[in-house]
Amino acid sequence: MALAAGTLMTGMAVVGTPAQATITTKAAAKSWAPYDSYPKISAKGTYTRSGGSVYVKGTLSDGGANGWTACVRFLFTEGGKRYWSRHKIIAVKNGVQSNFDGKATVSISTSSTYSGHLYVQECGRSKKTGKYVYGKGKRLF
Repeated sequence: MALAAGTLMTGMAVVGTPAQATITTKAAAKSWAPYDSYPKISAKGTYTRSGGSVYVKGTLSDGGANGWTACVRFLFTEGGKRYWSRHKIIAVKNGVQSNFDGKATVSISTSSTYSGHLYVQECGRSKKTGKYVYGKGKRLF
């Protein structure tokens, strides 16, 4: 069985950069971690802002089987526009994907041209009902 990070993206990202954007050749990475809202779920990583875009990378971990699939989601905003990016741990067995419930860590990454603000939330998906629950959102910038 292979593990992977599944990504569900909603919204629309605009391609390009604002007219007044300053493009830097090397942006300093800053750490991120959501509020610890749920046991056995953990996520952390870094984000960079460069050329009018925001780039996020990190890891998502599930501490063990408890009926929940670990996930984390990000909200990128720019003015009144919003772009959501949610990542969860997926198991792949014989080409069939399923929501993983057990001990695992996967790499995640996402980006957006919406660079006004960035938020992160821990979340979990019930293996029984398929519904998501979300922890308290944390503003990163």
